[in-house]
Amino acid sequence: MKLDYGSGSQPKQGYLTSDFCGISQYDYMIQDYKVIGAQDGMFETIHCRNVIHHIPKEDLPILVNEFKRLLKKGGRLIISEPRKEFHKQNLILDIIWYRFLKNETKIKLPTEYVDYKKYLSDFNYIASHDEFNNEIIVFQK
Repeated sequence: MKLDYGSGSQPKQGYLTSDFCGISQYDYMIQDYKVIGAQDGMFETIHCRNVIHHIPKEDLPILVNEFKRLLKKGGRLIISEPRKEFHKQNLILDIIWYRFLKNETKIKLPTEYVDYKKYLSDFNYIASHDEFNNEIIVFQK
């Protein structure tokens, strides 16, 4: 099975959905970074797109531990996040999107760039490529 972690308003096709908000359209709800009702080692792939930069730095170990819990051995973690050089531009877009267009105040705005990759040391790096302003990295458990 495949999980789209933090599906938002544009869930990834072919993946089970999950999100932090309380909308019932998702397969799973996320609370305190944990996917409620998901079993250990349940997923062969987790896709996480434009989520991590909204997570406070001190909470990243909790998030990474949840990825480790959810993925089966050999499973893949696909992360898509804005590249460092686009951090400020992305912050402006997030402010417009989350504060003015969606009026969503629960989502943290990423005021500083955090190198999330250093928290993924328990995963094996597989590959990466750039897509628009994002870096897409594939890791393996």
